[in-house]
Amino acid sequence: MKFTIIYAYRNREPNRVELSLLSLKKQKHINFEVVFVDYGSTLEFSENIKKVVEVFEFATYYHIGHNGLLWNKSKALNYGTTKTKTDTIFIADVDVLVAPDFSEVIESLIKPNQFSLFRIGYLPERVTSNVIENSDFDMLKPKHYGDTFGVGLFPKKALEKVGGLDEFFHFYGSEDEDLNFRLVAAGYKMNRCQSNMLLHQWHERYPQKAKENLSAIPRLSNIQRINQRHFLRHKETQKFALDAVQTRKYYSNSDYEILEKPSKIIEIDNIEAEVIHVLNYELPLFKSHIVKVIVKESAFYNSSKYKLKTALNKQTQPYLSMKEVNDLILQKILFDYRNYNYSYKVSKYLNSVEFTIDLRN
Repeated sequence: MKFTIIYAYRNREPNRVELSLLSLKKQKHINFEVVFVDYGSTLEFSENIKKVVEVFEFATYYHIGHNGLLWNKSKALNYGTTKTKTDTIFIADVDVLVAPDFSEVIESLIKPNQFSLFRIGYLPERVTSNVIENSDFDMLKPKHYGDTFGVGLFPKKALEKVGGLDEFFHFYGSEDEDLNFRLVAAGYKMNRCQSNMLLHQWHERYPQKAKENLSAIPRLSNIQRINQRHFLRHKETQKFALDAVQTRKYYSNSDYEILEKPSKIIEIDNIEAEVIHVLNYELPLFKSHIVKVIVKESAFYNSSKYKLKTALNKQTQPYLSMKEVNDLILQKILFDYRNYNYSYKVSKYLNSVEFTIDLRN
């Protein structure tokens, strides 16, 4: 029985993707096809990964979104589901390697009223891409095994019944656990497959504390707990079907080009009152415009005069750090503008941010 494997990807090393696809090519039975969804990679990455994917006859490459959008794995996977022609979907990960009997095991697990999650072995740093490429699967020894929430086998009808993955979830955290809960709530049985047929390629973990600092790659402080709260809300209300699935929109690079011609530009310093007022009052007024909001770090904010006034508790205009500005805008996108065509950028020197949005829809 044929099934479809969906990958969600953005700006990752092409080599690790190639190794994952090569492990699929070694299957005894090619009873699957791959839907590879590149969600908003930069031109450099998208051009390279497209070449890698299209080498494999069983794989089809799709590029959606654009680089100005925040990373949203749920959107990528939901789009992949719309491109799936089979009744069964395996959600993969670009870091995963599969055993030679993977496709046979998957075929044996396909049931209309059940979804399956899998164990995965985590390879140590010393198992490099070169070692992987020149070793049989059984020769690769993981440092430990763990159960996954996000790598799984699903009936397509089950995903459609619950509305797919919730696109509220941005960056990383809880989107897979939320999906699994809603499937069980909808009456599907969860099966834990204990076969050791998946390995995870090593990569550095992003330091948790780094999320508290501004970076050129947009990151939102406390996003994992915000995502978790959204998931827990579904559990509290026993909600399994998502509302307004029909409102989902998938943008492209041509939509990014539209944002390069804003009809309104608002430039402000990182003064707390101005930032809050613009985001919550002024911006919503421009419903027929493409609006660009530029927030720059004020020279006065870093001056000795301001620091002295602050230290002495003297009255002065309150400022936000650029990280605080970043988090306010990202929260605004998350809660109010996640379905709009927008672009968010942090400057190279971390002293300004740009938020452009098409409010005409």
